[in-house]
Amino acid sequence: MDKKNSTNDQKAALIDDAHDMDGLSINAEDINNMIDDIQSLMKGFVLITEGLSRPSDRFRKLGSGIRRYGFIDKTSDLAETNPQFSPAYFTSAELKSLVRDIELCRNLSNVLNQFSRVVQDSLLLYGDQAFSLALLYYQSVRELSRRNIPGAQEVFRALEPFFRTKRRPADEPTEEEVERDVKALLHGTKEGEVVVKNEKPHLEGGKRTVVDEVN
Repeated sequence: MDKKNSTNDQKAALIDDAHDMDGLSINAEDINNMIDDIQSLMKGFVLITEGLSRPSDRFRKLGSGIRRYGFIDKTSDLAETNPQFSPAYFTSAELKSLVRDIELCRNLSNVLNQFSRVVQDSLLLYGDQAFSLALLYYQSVRELSRRNIPGAQEVFRALEPFFRTKRRPADEPTEEEVERDVKALLHGTKEGEVVVKNEKPHLEGGKRTVVDEVN
């Protein structure tokens, strides 16, 4: 398969990917209403948990893991049927109420975790589709820019920086990057300078320093 056919196949794949989720757009009004409901519900939990604002506060709490919850639940049943053994300031009704709260919070947490996972997956899919469409437009502009179509080069220059690989300040540019920048300077399409210094060229191939400050 030649390069042209391969490029066309890639574009066709991008188009197919970009339309995979047609008709699956999220209803903005439903989402906004859902956010309002969640924020309203969250206010009640914020009041309950305001004493856990610091990590040290959370660290001191025991919580209710599987083993502890089994102990709590069993105790609530026994305390209810054997109230004569209850110490002062203890009521089985209060413990039963706390067990109910634990179950409600656990059920809500499980649903929210599942919901968060599917929302994150949706975010991934929508992001992938959006990038595919944007990339399709970018490739079209790049191709038209190479053909010197009026206006295409300006649009391409606005999008092209997103595909540049950022180099750390301490890293030297590659030979390909230096050659590209030199050509850009010669053609007057960029500003800056390229300085190549070669120290002690007869000792072990020499030590080369490249300063590439092309914008």
